[in-house]
Amino acid sequence: MPNLAVVIVNYKTCDLLAALLETLYTNAANLSLECIVLDNASYDGSAQVIAARFPQVRFVQNRVNHYFSAAYSQGIQLAQSDYVLALNPDMQVRGETLRQLLSALQHDPSIGAATTTMYFPDGSLQRNGSRFTTFGYLVLNYTFVGKLYRLFAPRAWQTHHDWLWYADWDRRTARDIDVLPGSAIIAHRQTWQAAGYFDSRLKMYFSDDYFSRRVQALGLRTCYLPSDGILHHEGASAKQMSAWSLRAYLRDLVVYTRLVHGWFAALLLAILLIPTWLVQRLKAR
Repeated sequence: MPNLAVVIVNYKTCDLLAALLETLYTNAANLSLECIVLDNASYDGSAQVIAARFPQVRFVQNRVNHYFSAAYSQGIQLAQSDYVLALNPDMQVRGETLRQLLSALQHDPSIGAATTTMYFPDGSLQRNGSRFTTFGYLVLNYTFVGKLYRLFAPRAWQTHHDWLWYADWDRRTARDIDVLPGSAIIAHRQTWQAAGYFDSRLKMYFSDDYFSRRVQALGLRTCYLPSDGILHHEGASAKQMSAWSLRAYLRDLVVYTRLVHGWFAALLLAILLIPTWLVQRLKAR
């Protein structure tokens, strides 16, 4: 049985995917890896490149794009290892990161799921991980009401924003956090299953937040664990379809609000989002 399964969903990121796999196997040390790649109908040559360079990888070609949540859930369910790391294709793993994460979860069963240190390509630290969003924050962050609030009460807005993103924490130490970023989450296979994987009702966005809530509902912790780190070319897949991504983001935002805050809150937010949607449509032209 492999020590760790790494599940990756690819959408037209062939070069980045190959670079990630290279770092995974280079830095696996004595770990036995089970790598599963779900390709979301890219047909960009990824299948041929991976077969030639990494024949040990299980490459699954989806005939249609299942998007982020459904495809990752598909891959996690295929995994045989006890622990599964869901990783975006635009990552490069450094040093002993894989062993450090696996060891932490193996030695502390109270950790339900975790993320780790990430860096931007220029070497700067990525401040990932946040608290759970309130409905008020969603309104203030995404609607014209929020723009007015930020204009007339900038200090109050900044205080709330800093609270949400743990502004007083430097990401150099381990701590419990609310929301694990979907770009890198490790959990026991049974925890993934019990929490419902990434909810496919949220096609691309907010499923990491919802998954984190489900893990905590199981009585388990969601943690940030410092490690040697991962280099993250953030947003590489989404940039392939930016106009569609905007529509998907707003759609998933409303669905997430319904799942967490209820139907009335979702309806109110959808109405308040109409000006935002219209402005973005005009900008996209």
